[in-house]
Amino acid sequence: MNILNQSNFQLLRTQVYEHLREELRNQNLKPGMFVTINQLSEKLGINRTPLRDALLQLQVEGFVTFLPQRGIKINVLSEQDLEHIYEVLGALDSRALLSVFDQITSQHIEKMKAINKEMIDTEAKDEDSVYFELNDAFHNVYLDLSNNKLLLHQLSILRQRLFKFGSQGAWIKKIQPLNYKEHIQLIELIEAGDAHKTADFVRDIHCSVNWD
Repeated sequence: MNILNQSNFQLLRTQVYEHLREELRNQNLKPGMFVTINQLSEKLGINRTPLRDALLQLQVEGFVTFLPQRGIKINVLSEQDLEHIYEVLGALDSRALLSVFDQITSQHIEKMKAINKEMIDTEAKDEDSVYFELNDAFHNVYLDLSNNKLLLHQLSILRQRLFKFGSQGAWIKKIQPLNYKEHIQLIELIEAGDAHKTADFVRDIHCSVNWD
């Protein structure tokens, strides 16, 4: 394969990957569904090779699972899955926060306050997709100060699994009012200037699941 053809193949694989993510986001590929590469290739009009590569990438990211003799399963998030994802999310987010804590300014804090208020207003309008985009924006105020691209990429994938792909269940509605209150606590801790106490809060309280 020459360099030009290889470049074209990489572009096609990326396009197929993004297309499948859109199918997951719109729940045309629903959690719990079983599909095969042949079925998807025919249905979506996509070549098998870039399709398989894209699905393998989605498996690495936790969205699908290849099962021998059964096909490809669109993953469902169990309560245990949610707990595990939040545990990793908390570890990564708190690590990033510690690394950039001294860079957070009063302007960053005011931006976080404004976004949090917008979140509570959006919650009242029952606009989940907008709500969680704002939730990302809230945390990105300080995460964007980090230059650890690998860490930020992993955080992005975990958030997408939680909030943008598949059926999250009733817990989504439960965490929204908690989010608002915990964001206020997070801001107050940042303002108090204790980096480790703030990171501990993010890891152990904000990024945890309470099923009671």
